[in-house]
Amino acid sequence: MAVLWELKKKKKSIQLKGVWGSFAERLQRLFWEMKAQAEWTKIKQEMCGLPKFSRKLIARIFNGRPADKGTTPWIAMLSHPNGQPFCGGSLLGSNWILTAAHCLHHSLDPEDPILHDFYLLSPSNFKIIVGKHWRHRSDETEQHLRVKHIFLHPQYDPNTFENDVALVELSKGPVLNDFVMPICLPESSSEEGTMVIVSGWGKQFLRRFPETLMEIEIPIVDHRTCQEAYAPLKKKVTRDMICAGFKEGGKDACAGDSGGPMVTLDNETGQWYLVGTVSWGKDCGKKDLYGVYSDIYSNKNWIQRVTSMKN
Repeated sequence: MAVLWELKKKKKSIQLKGVWGSFAERLQRLFWEMKAQAEWTKIKQEMCGLPKFSRKLIARIFNGRPADKGTTPWIAMLSHPNGQPFCGGSLLGSNWILTAAHCLHHSLDPEDPILHDFYLLSPSNFKIIVGKHWRHRSDETEQHLRVKHIFLHPQYDPNTFENDVALVELSKGPVLNDFVMPICLPESSSEEGTMVIVSGWGKQFLRRFPETLMEIEIPIVDHRTCQEAYAPLKKKVTRDMICAGFKEGGKDACAGDSGGPMVTLDNETGQWYLVGTVSWGKDCGKKDLYGVYSDIYSNKNWIQRVTSMKN
């Protein structure tokens, strides 16, 4: 009888060990799955400027063209609560949108052109939409994000558009996927002649707003050439600005494109880098009047200080 009792005890002990072993194995497997998921999330957050859908590059895009869906996964739409878009932006990392500072405040009083705090948009005054392609129609890939804080460059001048850059911190970052991916910050300044692509939902040459995201391909222009072009209009092109476009005109960013990305491709790495954001200009696509963009490389230190990002 005692022997039988001992055998039962051993059998129960073996069964418990089996159950515990099975539970421990499941726990360990769950731990490694969670760790792998965390590592993958970190990799996705650090991965930038590598869209799954590649753009068919051509020498010139005549007067702009509709962008292929997914080729500009870093672009963001700034929208009023009623759904009306008013500016563009670019996703940096997993929690920041870079845009133009002039997008984030109301028009100033001409008699008192000082940017007081009450001119600034409140985080509840607008939202961010990523994964967007159509201007007004819904996209199955779009994500609506709430704004936590806004940061205007401390040296931004609303009268001259110097340092016309701002950062929007999101309450919660988007889910990164094939249609939502951050852009890389530039590692060096851009040279004259570099081909860049500008994207946005703005007016096409002051005629009408497009139905979908549009893009143009234009070259960066010599800084002095741009300064001389705007001198007769008494407009200053400062060192923190980049000009782009063709001397004969015809292609430019327009109303509604402000804050949107100007990017260039690194042929060695295959990554896209943010060169500038749409800032200002005279009309759209006028001969001898180039589009003016905020130089991201000139503002990179401030961007990294605010966001704590390396790239």
